[in-house]
Amino acid sequence: MRRMVLAAVTVFGFAVPASIAVVAMAPAAQAASSGSCAKVKGSVAAGLVFSKCTPVPKADKQTYKALTATNIASLATGGTLTWSGGATVTFGLPTLVTPPTNPCKGPSKKLPQDTIEHAVGTVTTGDGVVSQTGDSFSITICISAKNGKIYFPPGANLTL
Repeated sequence: MRRMVLAAVTVFGFAVPASIAVVAMAPAAQAASSGSCAKVKGSVAAGLVFSKCTPVPKADKQTYKALTATNIASLATGGTLTWSGGATVTFGLPTLVTPPTNPCKGPSKKLPQDTIEHAVGTVTTGDGVVSQTGDSFSITICISAKNGKIYFPPGANLTL
């Protein structure tokens, strides 16, 4: 791209303002996230419920009160999340990443440190209110070594 801009200046004898050249050479933006959920409740053996999701218009608070995953595998393999009002969000196979540090609880004398899991992907079908098709999907969770319960590490949430 840089060569095309320089060639146009040389061949046609005109100058391109620096701001246009910078914009023309800037990398494409990655997909953004529309919404997030700040609370999770559930376990490996049962489904997960995400709540405290934003942004939700006041008129839609009951429809988008909670987001449910029927099982934890759907977060690791791609799948569907369902809102309390029935709307759905689907996402493709995410990339699973092990973070360099583990902020989860533990270890203790009786139990190993809780496991951390991080998945990043793309929303393939958004709900049109909290998430849009093409948004990025990201989640970091801790899995309790004691009972398999799921919780967010400090500062983490579900983004979509």
